[in-house]
Amino acid sequence: MGYIVTGYPSRHDKRKKHVLPLHQYTASSINLQHHVNLLEASVLPKRSISQDSKLSRSQTKKLRHRQKLTLQDLPIEVIQHIFILSKGEPSMFTLNRFFYSCLRPSFSLLSKIMWEKYLFDPLKFGVNNIKANSGNIVIPTLFEHDTFFQLLLNHHHILLKEISHFLPSKYYQDMQNGEFDTSKELDLCSMSMENTEKEDFPKIFYKNTRIFLTHRECVKSIGNHFILKKPYDVISPFIEWFFQGIEKQGANTSSKFTVNFLFESIDLILCVSESVTKKLTSIEPLSTMIFLLYFTYVDVVKTLNFERFFQNTSRLQFIEKFILKYYYDPSLVENELLSDTNIWDLLRRVSDLKLIDVVVECGGRPQYGVLFA
Repeated sequence: MGYIVTGYPSRHDKRKKHVLPLHQYTASSINLQHHVNLLEASVLPKRSISQDSKLSRSQTKKLRHRQKLTLQDLPIEVIQHIFILSKGEPSMFTLNRFFYSCLRPSFSLLSKIMWEKYLFDPLKFGVNNIKANSGNIVIPTLFEHDTFFQLLLNHHHILLKEISHFLPSKYYQDMQNGEFDTSKELDLCSMSMENTEKEDFPKIFYKNTRIFLTHRECVKSIGNHFILKKPYDVISPFIEWFFQGIEKQGANTSSKFTVNFLFESIDLILCVSESVTKKLTSIEPLSTMIFLLYFTYVDVVKTLNFERFFQNTSRLQFIEKFILKYYYDPSLVENELLSDTNIWDLLRRVSDLKLIDVVVECGGRPQYGVLFA
């Protein structure tokens, strides 16, 4: 071991060519004979370099100085496919402007990723016997990803045409747990028939009730694959969100918060729940409507936003229209829903005699002593 001095090489004259003295070669006849042969060898004349070889050398020189190939030299389709196989790595398109332009989340790129991630692969789970219509089979986890679910909502007229089935959640869960019986036939065709009970709408539709207003056509198409089994878990929250939208909407924007859109959205909810009568069978939506208009938004009912919503009608006339459309049955003398104790308790708190008269005219009958409790 030695010591290294700062600024000096660790060994002397490292660039000097070290040649051993001749007397050290005498010990080895092979080394000495090798040098003797080199001294006695005749020198061959230089060969003339042809023009072709000059060109080839110049071309070779140019090739050596050519810019090296990088990932950016690949076709955009290949780069996008690499991005897809990386399972949507979010940091890739922030490398530089080139990758940002190639991997910007466009419809074509996102749709490729969606098919790559959410197409059902029967061989992956060992399912060899499957009966399905022609088209793509999509796994239910698609609805759990906000980006791809929003893609489906915005481009449903394109994507839903390519989807023949949504794999039921129960089957997919059993396949992941290894509990699915692969010896039986997976019959997806029978699940799409009218006489077969469909699977419930995904949870995202219960959480984001605004979808029933903003993407009604998509909801109607998805209703071919699912059924809304708990419509009243959607209607009341939807009404609350709708009135919040009325209060917050801008004065100069074209609004969807109108009476017609409200009724059309409720009709859609009843449609995808496969309601036969198209009537409400719960008093909760009416109770929610009355509570919002007579308590929550009582101070803003006369603002411009609500005046545009009521369309030159009063609050009372709107509620009457709502009752006639969704609760009134002319064949009944006494309407059981409108005679519910909860609605009459709310009417007593409102203390609006005209509203009470409307409910009575539509078949509501209060129980004895409710109004005087």
